[in-house]
Amino acid sequence: MLTRARHAAAEAGVDVVTFYQGDAERLPLDDASVDVALVNGIFNLNPARADIFRELARVVRPGGQVYVAELVLQEAVTKPDHFTEAEWFA
Repeated sequence: MLTRARHAAAEAGVDVVTFYQGDAERLPLDDASVDVALVNGIFNLNPARADIFRELARVVRPGGQVYVAELVLQEAVTKPDHFTEAEWFA
């Protein structure tokens, strides 16, 4: 995922972004050091949700922003590669 993210940033001409690898409940970042956090699919996959929210609150600077995307299902998925727009929220 880091390789894909770096490639996408380079392709988009973005040069003021830094990517880190770490655990969501123990981010390798200083307090109040993040302007924008993008969170994709971690809350459904990790039962330590409270720890993740605490870490986001710790690392995002006052006035910073957190964007979250999660998959929300209304029923069991029979074909995991097919979802409607209504099954997503951001």
